[in-house]
Amino acid sequence: MCVFTHVAAGALAGALVPWAWLAPVAGLGSHVALDVVPHYDLRSMTLEILLAVGVFAVMLFLGLRSPAIVLGAIFGAAPDMENMLWKLGKIDESRKIFPGHTGRIGHGRPAGPSSLVLQAVGTVAVVAILAGGIL
Repeated sequence: MCVFTHVAAGALAGALVPWAWLAPVAGLGSHVALDVVPHYDLRSMTLEILLAVGVFAVMLFLGLRSPAIVLGAIFGAAPDMENMLWKLGKIDESRKIFPGHTGRIGHGRPAGPSSLVLQAVGTVAVVAILAGGIL
């Protein structure tokens, strides 16, 4: 999944746990869950980073600043740091450690670029649900 999707999903996962200290675990779990779903990843690292930071900034602007939401969002996206470093040639594939990136947990098959629409709609929906206080 795109990093912006992982930010939103991690935030949602963090919002759903009863204690903020569980939010990092929930965020990481959301990353695994989304990575097994067929999806399309953006090719541009710059766009990936801008969209992820943008979603996070919108969440903060909307007042989504609880420790559980922030930690969930950060830990939901954090595993993709190693993918970014790998795509930029900073690390070898053998240095990846996250199970969904090493092959220990299956990664979803590639889907077409149209899956970006689903990721964007899902991200907007999650942010709206969290901002609306529905959870």
